[in-house]
Amino acid sequence: MIKSSMNVGTWWPLLLLAASFVILGIAWIRQRGALFPDINLLKHTAQAGGIADRLPLQLGVLIIVLLSLSLMDISATRPVELDRRARDFLVVVDTSRSMREDTALLREQYPPTFERRADLYVGQAENPASIPNLGRYEVARESLLQFLKHRRKVDRVGLIYFNSMVYLMSGFTSNMDFIEEQLEGMDSYVTFGTNMRWALEQALNLVERYPGRNRRAIILLTDAEARNTEYLQQQLDRLRRLDIAFYLLWITPNTEDGRSPLATEFLRAVRSFGSVFTIDDVREGYLDAALEEISELEDYAYREASYENVNLSQIIFNVAKWLLLVWIVMLGTLWLPLFRLTLADAATSRE
Repeated sequence: MIKSSMNVGTWWPLLLLAASFVILGIAWIRQRGALFPDINLLKHTAQAGGIADRLPLQLGVLIIVLLSLSLMDISATRPVELDRRARDFLVVVDTSRSMREDTALLREQYPPTFERRADLYVGQAENPASIPNLGRYEVARESLLQFLKHRRKVDRVGLIYFNSMVYLMSGFTSNMDFIEEQLEGMDSYVTFGTNMRWALEQALNLVERYPGRNRRAIILLTDAEARNTEYLQQQLDRLRRLDIAFYLLWITPNTEDGRSPLATEFLRAVRSFGSVFTIDDVREGYLDAALEEISELEDYAYREASYENVNLSQIIFNVAKWLLLVWIVMLGTLWLPLFRLTLADAATSRE
């Protein structure tokens, strides 16, 4: 259970104040008449039980006490619980050559947000827009664009591409326009190779390099059958130890009966600590549905406990400053003239 606590940086101002009061007390008791000759006169002239007339004196003592306390560097640590909904999503996208394979979705019926670009694997003379079917990576990109639209301003998204290499496209950011720009240029990164182990390693390094209080989730989107090697298992074990939600979106034309032993073992390992969505047919919108379900799973409020440090010395000093202003106004406007008039009346009555 989180408890409040108070810290004092130094005690010498309090000790000095206490010593001053002790010395004044001794002087008051032993030599009151010699050191304070006007005390009896003050008693005789006091009105309203002595409280109103002596208010400047009492206020002055209070100001001295507060100023002494402000020098003690007093602070308090109190627990604070916040309702949070913000999330950090790190999207790791497979951009291997197989992601260029055609799907059954026709470009005429489902026009993509971004036109397919000509590059190394689509000749410069060839018009990519003339390819009738959408590629896997294009369908994945459209689903990710839709996913970004539902991210709140407080959410952050990071983006990584991987094939035989790993490309950090963006760290965690709430600038979704920048993420969309990186998705627009995905075409040039769809090349040979599928180094999933390295991609997960770089993803975890990124999560640890970007500290934050938001809840975190890694989304791995791939169409590859990963071999559950020792190096890949190390990254999966590392994921298991961290407080990170993990979602695997596996685009595959295979049914569960036709799944290879490599894929079965990999999926079994992932399911032991994360969630797996098998996308058998992109035509039915299964990829969109999977990302929507992830949004719903991660869209819940959670309470986060933390500590807040309060500088009490500064607060005490501010109070003392305002009381000092009040004390000066009192002496200059009301109490001092009244006190002088009362003394004059007392002296006249004695004569």
